[in-house]
Amino acid sequence: MARLENKVAIVTGSGSGIGAAIAKRFAEEGAKVVLADVSDKGVSLVKKEIEEAGGSVEYIVSDISKEENAKKINDFAVEKFGKLDILVNNAGYAGPSDPAEQFNSEEFDKIFKVNAYGTFYMVKHAVPYMQENKGGSIVNVGSNSTLTPTDYPGYASSKGAVRTMSFTLSGILAKDKIRVNTLIPGTTRTPMVQAIFDNPELAKKYIETIPLGEVVEPEDLANGALYLASDEAGRVTGTELVIDAGMSL
Repeated sequence: MARLENKVAIVTGSGSGIGAAIAKRFAEEGAKVVLADVSDKGVSLVKKEIEEAGGSVEYIVSDISKEENAKKINDFAVEKFGKLDILVNNAGYAGPSDPAEQFNSEEFDKIFKVNAYGTFYMVKHAVPYMQENKGGSIVNVGSNSTLTPTDYPGYASSKGAVRTMSFTLSGILAKDKIRVNTLIPGTTRTPMVQAIFDNPELAKKYIETIPLGEVVEPEDLANGALYLASDEAGRVTGTELVIDAGMSL
């Protein structure tokens, strides 16, 4: 039996990169997947790939930084598949790497609205459906920028909020058998950072800084998310799974 057989999962930010890899992995393991992203282009392609592989999938284009949209995504999943078992909050916005004294307040607001507010809104509207199911799994995607020095103060701050939120919610929701865990990626080979790897000299210098000497791939995060979402982690909550090839050591 597939590890997510008969499960319904929402994956936000699933139009590319880590989110797309998680959605595909979940579908491979039998989940009915709802893709959610701000862009139609990416999720429509991911949907096609999942369907061609025999998976069950729907998608919705929506911006989770607005609460009504987060509600819409959760409602959409239940309308399409009848219930909700798994929520992966992967959608994120990095923003600029400006120093604090030069940071644009509007950019700071946008980062928090997507990363922190959006995550909370998605959880808020997923919980009632999971309570109906007598349980569920929430995986919030953080960042190892909260574990190591970074040039992205706004992004790191927002992901710090996600880490604290996950830990707090895990205690609050435990009585409902809703597990909440955090997946913490290091720099991952996604379109967002592909420029590093397109330059052989830059890529070599970068890889030399990684203890394991290997770049984290989106599929590595997908495997981690699969474990946290599955019944194999049925007694795992309030924890963090760091997948960064040792970058935060």
